[in-house]
Amino acid sequence: MRMREPVIIGNATLYLGDCRDILPTLPKVDAVITDPPFGVGNFVQVTGHKRGRGDHRGKEVMWNELGPPPEVFAMLREKSKHRIIWGANFFNCFEEKGGAIIWDKAQSMPNFSKADIASCTHFQKTEIVRIPWTNFTVTHRAETDHPCERPVELYEWCIRYLPGLTRSVMDPYLGSGSCGVAAFRQGCKFIGIEREPKYFDIACRRIEDAQRQGRLIA
Repeated sequence: MRMREPVIIGNATLYLGDCRDILPTLPKVDAVITDPPFGVGNFVQVTGHKRGRGDHRGKEVMWNELGPPPEVFAMLREKSKHRIIWGANFFNCFEEKGGAIIWDKAQSMPNFSKADIASCTHFQKTEIVRIPWTNFTVTHRAETDHPCERPVELYEWCIRYLPGLTRSVMDPYLGSGSCGVAAFRQGCKFIGIEREPKYFDIACRRIEDAQRQGRLIA
């Protein structure tokens, strides 16, 4: 199957498709920062909360049925110097000489996790970052309609915490584009891959908006 041409937005190159097909064609980057589907079964919103423009209550989300196969993690190791992978407790993708990052969401809603865990390759300790999830829900999720979005600020923290000078970042599970927005804010080239057209279009718009606002401020 012929791969679609990527969408180029400033310093971001975005691919619509399956990362298993696209990753082998891409160059190596300084860092992969990503949040793959956890593979914990079809996500069904059961809390009764309506978020943003979308209402996911009682709806199945099929992309969460399966997590990444082992060959994807092997390709990520091949294509990057450093890696931060959220959901590491679901994938058991901790590397031998790596550590962990714990995101303290500082939220009190009983039906949601109080924290998330990422594996990382550039240190052997455990680091905790506290970014309130409740405020993020109000200020960001309304425009994305994505049930599992993470704050742009969390991705920015991840990029700043990488060792040395990070020039390029990749997210093979782009979702609604938060990592791409963060990469632009931190002055990095970015490669993103997303297989769902709805979220790919949202990611393109958010990254384009971020770059346009950055040019206006500059």
